[in-house]
Amino acid sequence: MRSSSLHSAVLIATLVFLTGCSRSPVAPITDTSHGPGAGTTAIGEIPDDPAPVTDGGTPGTRQVTLTATDEGVVVVGRWTLFVRKRTFTMPTTITMSVTDAEAMDVHFEVSPPEANNFKQSVIVSANVSDVPDFDYWGQTMLYWNGDWKKAPSASSHANQQNVIGHFVSLSDCMVGPAGGSKVIAE
Repeated sequence: MRSSSLHSAVLIATLVFLTGCSRSPVAPITDTSHGPGAGTTAIGEIPDDPAPVTDGGTPGTRQVTLTATDEGVVVVGRWTLFVRKRTFTMPTTITMSVTDAEAMDVHFEVSPPEANNFKQSVIVSANVSDVPDFDYWGQTMLYWNGDWKKAPSASSHANQQNVIGHFVSLSDCMVGPAGGSKVIAE
């Protein structure tokens, strides 16, 4: 019995050695310099009306229309909106705009207005990595409701260099003083 175990081990070692020295027949072909249609192919779509670009490299305004089952990420300046699937109850158009790439506030418009009542929260994030000496303990996400209020479930993350808030409806947001509320510094 010991002899057959030794033979099996030698056979397996030989197979591993031989296959390690050659290309696997199921490995993808990475050399495209030979053969018909040699080279790489890229397919893309050029929009008819590209979004205006600010000095920061991202547009100052973006508009997206999402159905109830869509998900998406919209970036304008330092601001990012994350929308999960099944958030909306109807097709919804969201317009997101900032005055400049470094703006600490963002303006939202939701159309139709009755769509601005979501089934689950969206996440609004402000990237503050370029703000020198940003106070993660003293700053948070605020939203406009006749006056600026601390966003529910808002937090600041030093490790991720952002400030986030979770919302079931959208209104203007800004990064501002926490006013003694708890923030997370990682």
